[in-house]
Amino acid sequence: TSRRHCEIWFDKGGWWVADAGSTNGIRVESASGVIARGHQATHGAARLPAIELPTGAWLVLSEHTQGEPRQYPRLSLHPAVDVEAGAKPTSEASPPTPVTPIAPARRREGALTITARMASGARTVEIPPDALPFRVGRSRNQALVIDWTHSDVSGHHLEIVALDESGAQVVVHGDNGVSLDGTSHGPGAQFKWNLGQTLVLSGGAGQASSCTLTLSRSA
Repeated sequence: TSRRHCEIWFDKGGWWVADAGSTNGIRVESASGVIARGHQATHGAARLPAIELPTGAWLVLSEHTQGEPRQYPRLSLHPAVDVEAGAKPTSEASPPTPVTPIAPARRREGALTITARMASGARTVEIPPDALPFRVGRSRNQALVIDWTHSDVSGHHLEIVALDESGAQVVVHGDNGVSLDGTSHGPGAQFKWNLGQTLVLSGGAGQASSCTLTLSRSA
């Protein structure tokens, strides 16, 4: 099992899994046999499509079987069941506790924000100055998670490492880099992203399917 073996997430009413560049890959099994396999064999190789993980199916952390099945780590997802012991009948339940409505959190005035335009639509997030580095990519543990359908975006594509009055300092990690005002920046590049500028998450600027990020300041 690799240190970062695979990613599991919930989307469109179902659970999905994808290999994250592990050594041995993954497979999904049901009682009748193997449903699908996945293995991101080499760094920078074309990303494989996500695999749906049905309820009750097994996710095995190995693409192929060698030896006994019990030798391979596996997991299965099941709906949670309420097993609370001694629950009171509805007629005897305690009266509900009054709840005070809580106003939704407001963006801080003058905070820097990113508006991401993805396949699923536009989304605006604030960049907290105390939460740097601010990471962007398709992996579920990023501060700004990009839609999985943007296959040219890496799991950890870029990070913002510093902020000032005019913009942000960016470090690129994604295999396909980014494009800013027609200039491409590859993996390892560091550059200044000014307010009002739009980043394209890949070298293919101008493509209709590209994911773009615009840096702004909230009013």
